[in-house]
Amino acid sequence: MHYSLRIGLGTDSTHSKLQSVKDALNQYKQPSQYVGVRSIDSMSPAVEPWPEEMLFSLDERVAAARYHRKTQDQTDESTKMSRVEKDEVFRDLRRKEHRHIDRLQLFHQAIYGADPARQRLVHFWLNHFTIGSNFPSDFMIGHVIHDTIARGINGKFADLAYDITRHPGMLTYLDNVYNIGEKSVRARNAGRNEQIGLNDNLARELMELHTTSPSIGYTEEDIRQAAKILAGWGDIFDNPKTVRNFKEARIKDFHLAYFKDKAEPGKKTVLGREYPKGIEALKLLVDDLSKSDHTARFLTRKLCAHFIADEPTEKDLNHVFSSWKDSDGDLNVVHEALLNRAALSTQPKFQWPFTWLVTVLRVSNAHLVEGFDNLHREIMHHRGEYRSRALAEEIGQDFWSRRQPDGFSLQSADWISPEHFERRMRLAAMIHDHGKPSLLADELMDLLEVSQGTRTLVGKGRTNRDRFVLLTCSSEFMGA
Repeated sequence: MHYSLRIGLGTDSTHSKLQSVKDALNQYKQPSQYVGVRSIDSMSPAVEPWPEEMLFSLDERVAAARYHRKTQDQTDESTKMSRVEKDEVFRDLRRKEHRHIDRLQLFHQAIYGADPARQRLVHFWLNHFTIGSNFPSDFMIGHVIHDTIARGINGKFADLAYDITRHPGMLTYLDNVYNIGEKSVRARNAGRNEQIGLNDNLARELMELHTTSPSIGYTEEDIRQAAKILAGWGDIFDNPKTVRNFKEARIKDFHLAYFKDKAEPGKKTVLGREYPKGIEALKLLVDDLSKSDHTARFLTRKLCAHFIADEPTEKDLNHVFSSWKDSDGDLNVVHEALLNRAALSTQPKFQWPFTWLVTVLRVSNAHLVEGFDNLHREIMHHRGEYRSRALAEEIGQDFWSRRQPDGFSLQSADWISPEHFERRMRLAAMIHDHGKPSLLADELMDLLEVSQGTRTLVGKGRTNRDRFVLLTCSSEFMGA
């Protein structure tokens, strides 16, 4: 398996080469320059900077979510609009949802960007800190990618975990906006029919999936105490009726959406450590969880399982774990250790469906995904122009989909089935037929330095199409 397939998204002859650890580290250490293509109507669309107006700020996203909610509610309640008129309003709202642009940008950066090794790490952490499709968290995922993860993967894990835990997308997705301290001011002033109380969803996932894992031996009381620390973080960001709550709390930065009237008073104790009342308690808690050996072992295994092998060797695990501990969770150090071990590995590692799809498009210089000017075109003609959502759903890995809180599986067995294989073959044929790849099987085999066994397999194809499908769906290309 070529190193560029294990750690990046393939090497290619037109933009970034990825032949060594040094190349990967150079990509990883530089901030992403977001790029895409305007349209794929031409034979060779130009790669250009991604439009700034399509990289929405957090303020813009919250405002858009509030507009969406207000318009939807007003339309639902209208007695003057016909069903047809209402449906047109709803269609227009769906067309304007940020997730469509965000999903397309994720595709474009993977296919056309100069930093495939960095993007692979972004995809890993996006999956680790899963935020699903429920509204309005789906409006926020793009900001988590471009702002929180993009900055955080070059810093301490503790800072990344804290920033994502308090991000409006995570607070919404895991229902912390409904987490109200039982002894809080808001609870004392609640009406008879108001539902007030602790919601431990985020507290549970913070400990179980984002940091220590259950191996640390936390109890239900530990989770309850962590939920008390989290009480007060967030309110219903998209509801125009809650705008007054933000103004009264003098919250202008949505990263610091801490409502004192919802917070549980007094000290809390988690895993034997006492935490003070107030906004600073969450940072202290996340720091302590992040420093645990249980977190280091849990994340080390996940990283190695994703990039090296389903069952990484003890040498692999120990090397990355030691780097984590010695650097106090500095992801620059951890990722460098990971890339070095991946370069040495000869074990098979079956690639995610999304990874495979964008790699095929990237290495073959094919253009199948719509350009950013094509995004809202109502009627799509079959000229190699396809919706990113349809492709992500077809391959079975849409980061904006409903899924389990632990994200997409890292284990090969969950992606190897006749159905999944048939989908890859069908999409490989579609890329060949409609994506107008400039590199076909013979050139790709030389570029990726494939083995003689794969060359023999591909040589059985009678047409360029057959050979393209056989190569891109071969065990060596997919990492099996």
